[in-house]
Amino acid sequence: MNEPSVQIAVPAFSRAMKALSVLLVGVWLVEALVSRTPDAGAAPDPMGPFTALVLVPSRVVHLEPWRLLTHGLVHDPAGVQSIAFTVIALWLFGSPMESRWGLRRTLVSMAVATVFSGLVVVAVGALFAPFWTQRAYGAVAATAMLTAAWGMTEGSRPTSFMGLVTLTGRQFTALFGGILALGFLAARSPGAVLSLAGFLAGVVLGNTRAPRARRESGPKLRVIRGGVDPRDLPN
Repeated sequence: MNEPSVQIAVPAFSRAMKALSVLLVGVWLVEALVSRTPDAGAAPDPMGPFTALVLVPSRVVHLEPWRLLTHGLVHDPAGVQSIAFTVIALWLFGSPMESRWGLRRTLVSMAVATVFSGLVVVAVGALFAPFWTQRAYGAVAATAMLTAAWGMTEGSRPTSFMGLVTLTGRQFTALFGGILALGFLAARSPGAVLSLAGFLAGVVLGNTRAPRARRESGPKLRVIRGGVDPRDLPN
């Protein structure tokens, strides 16, 4: 017998995901202000001082490994779409995953997906010359991981999305992966590689079961039928 369809409900925006969203929006606002600062000389770099945080494969191999993680903290200062999608993903998928995994595992998984995706971009850049000096940034790896992991943890349970279509969690993950693959074929950019690598990390992490809680050890109890065992009586 099939499980009943579940009408998707808007999850509560957890306090931790709100705090992370505020941090990322704050960084984006500073980026936007820096990019609009007039400069009498040549056209300033739109990322300003945040250029040191973005992922550039050629810079990573020149002893700047922090870029593998920090690229997830900065967004495009020229538009609101990237930061808006990040906040929405943290709300709709980050909050549910925090409730399932716990805050520590969620944050560690986001960091792992960000670093792993950065390493994939560096590897691709070593093989594909145009990527070697291109920039990649944004929380796309972490949000793609959360989205894919959410679908994997839903498993075979069908969910009705706004009453328009009903998909199981795994079907949703497969559809999401297909959309990212099409996006990569269309854009062929380092950012698209970050999304795909983050998606793969989410599939793996979402398919990994949490460790079982250890049972408390204690004295074994002896069950006796028909009365009290004389050995248990005081002398």
